[in-house]
Amino acid sequence: MLVRSLTLMYHAVSDGWNDPLAVRTADFRRQLASLVARGYRGASAADVLARPGDRRLLHVTFDDAYASVTNAIGPMRELRIHSTIFVCTDFADEGRRLEIPELGRVADRDELRTLSWDELRELVRDELVEVGSHTKSHAHLPELSDAELDAELRQSREAIEDHLGARAPFLAYPFGEEDERVRRAAERAGYAGAFAAPGASFRTGPYRLPRTGLWRDEPPERQRTKTRYAVRIAAELNYPLRRYLKRRREG
Repeated sequence: MLVRSLTLMYHAVSDGWNDPLAVRTADFRRQLASLVARGYRGASAADVLARPGDRRLLHVTFDDAYASVTNAIGPMRELRIHSTIFVCTDFADEGRRLEIPELGRVADRDELRTLSWDELRELVRDELVEVGSHTKSHAHLPELSDAELDAELRQSREAIEDHLGARAPFLAYPFGEEDERVRRAAERAGYAGAFAAPGASFRTGPYRLPRTGLWRDEPPERQRTKTRYAVRIAAELNYPLRRYLKRRREG
């Protein structure tokens, strides 16, 4: 399966959070507008899965469902760009902060607040916005037992469908961590497809859909280069999330 379409991976969209995970609102709009000017057009996750060879399809994803993602809705609506917000369902009852050890050094804890079910329900009224699973608790999936893995995948999908009244056919792997066992479990849990972290190139498939990560304060020229097809295949300029988090843990 050769994936030529472009899927972007974002996290937060915040002017005030000075962190690689948080792109500024103006930069976010500029990035999308530049791609539209280059001939890309908005596409749903289902379109990406159905037509992976269409190199002009553009889909936007947001991992973790931070509350600041609402800052991205206006620019995406203006440019007619489809998006999927990947939510950790254990946090959505109250829109709790994503308090996981890997983000323990974030100084502004309020930036870690996630979207509640009520807020997500409001967002999906927009035909351009979907919600997918980022598991229940942002777990390291390859480290789980088979039973724990099934619960993280299946129960998160069911929670989204129960709360939002719509199917949740797509998954994004926390930390980008996946292997053959995790991919098989995702298929058994009822997902039509799953998105990997940046770095996937030729070894793609329905449960390893590649993405390109864009980060705060990256030079625009670097970002333009990263979104070119040949560079995406090489995957040498991407910043895999697990490398970033490893650097943070190690100081």
